[in-house]
Amino acid sequence: MVTMRRRRAASAMVAVVALLGALLGARRPSARPAPICDPPSVSQPEPALDAPTRPDWLLAEHRYIALARWLAAASARPGTPASTLGYVRGVLANKENENAESIRDLEPLVPRLDPVADSARFRVVLKTLADDYLKTYRYGDAANALDRLYRASGATMAPADRTDLRSELLLRRALRNAPRQRTVVASPFAIPLTPNAIGLRDVTVHVGRDSSKWIFDTGANLSTITETVARRLRLHVITSGSTTSGITGVAVPSRVAVIPEMRIGAARVEHAVVLVMPDRMLDIPQIKFQITAILGYPVLEALGRLAIGTDSLRVDPAAGEAPSDSSNLFLDDLSPVVSATVGDSTRLFHFDSGADATMLSVRFCRAYSTLLSGLDPTHTHIGGAGGDKTYEGYELARLPLAIGGQEAVLDSVFVMREEAKTPFDAYYGNLSGTIAARYGGYTIDFRAMTFRLGAGPR
Repeated sequence: MVTMRRRRAASAMVAVVALLGALLGARRPSARPAPICDPPSVSQPEPALDAPTRPDWLLAEHRYIALARWLAAASARPGTPASTLGYVRGVLANKENENAESIRDLEPLVPRLDPVADSARFRVVLKTLADDYLKTYRYGDAANALDRLYRASGATMAPADRTDLRSELLLRRALRNAPRQRTVVASPFAIPLTPNAIGLRDVTVHVGRDSSKWIFDTGANLSTITETVARRLRLHVITSGSTTSGITGVAVPSRVAVIPEMRIGAARVEHAVVLVMPDRMLDIPQIKFQITAILGYPVLEALGRLAIGTDSLRVDPAAGEAPSDSSNLFLDDLSPVVSATVGDSTRLFHFDSGADATMLSVRFCRAYSTLLSGLDPTHTHIGGAGGDKTYEGYELARLPLAIGGQEAVLDSVFVMREEAKTPFDAYYGNLSGTIAARYGGYTIDFRAMTFRLGAGPR
């Protein structure tokens, strides 16, 4: 979740921690000139089109559209190893939310890959399978996949990667005996979206006799509630032993619970997993606002097709189709990623409906440095759990782009010139839900894997 007021910013992170403190700090002219863009901390040269490592590089660079083109060409070209085709096909199926197909392609590869000789693909396959299992609510299988990866490769990983992997493993282990989520949408429905004090929008969620407002947030990797809400709902809270890090690197203990049943309009969601956070971690004392609950993935994904208007949420579970060549939405783990065209290039952007402003990353800064020529540097104050950080960048007055074939314009958007250590560093920025305000909303379809501006029927 990313939140910005005018001249303010916050960064995305797993679930919700980055929201906190996001309404603090002002952007102001920098006292000294700064380089246009920081170079990447790690840079791999682009392999030749026919190089065996080409698909691995495209995947590492999150170039999924180019990777799909590579797969189509390689499938028609004799000599491409069947294992490579299965590997790329399985990983792409995961990104396109076709988890059953991904599992079918990747499971046979696990015993064939050597953890040392094929270390890169071994890690990708097991991480992808763990993600597939999580999204299909096979929590025990997800834990087993991560456990196998940790035992085989943990010792050779960078310390930060090893810590992240262990946290993921502990969280999946905590859910090993949790029942699978089941979602039933009786019919298409529409419910109100109401603005709250921090500029985001709430949806009413019913749990038993309890009815309360939850922030609607596609950027939350898991739905999240406070400890107070967990007690009120009389949930059994499980301590996983893992932690989640916020924008400043502060470690937040990860505890989870399973809600037996929640109702959202005509939808009934059984066994929804939620993160349970200490109240203070979701408190914004500067404006006396306590976040109590956030509705995120995978509950939103299970609803199918969501049309988010200026004041309403419409859900149509039967409207979606299978992913196709017109799909412009991908999933990286539990985060939606949208393709957009800037100039003559198609780029991928993280999408976070819980953000109130769009922020472009240092990757954008490097690729479009000519757009920033002559601009005075500024810096932004980013707050999170346990503190805040300051980042330098530039403010771009106007950026035309196209999403799903529709023209759009971003106004007064901040461009970072350095890595923010956030999930959207890997992309060209983080698009907020407010990008669609002038278009009457947006529609996100987790079946057809499409994102378009406008919330009305096509």
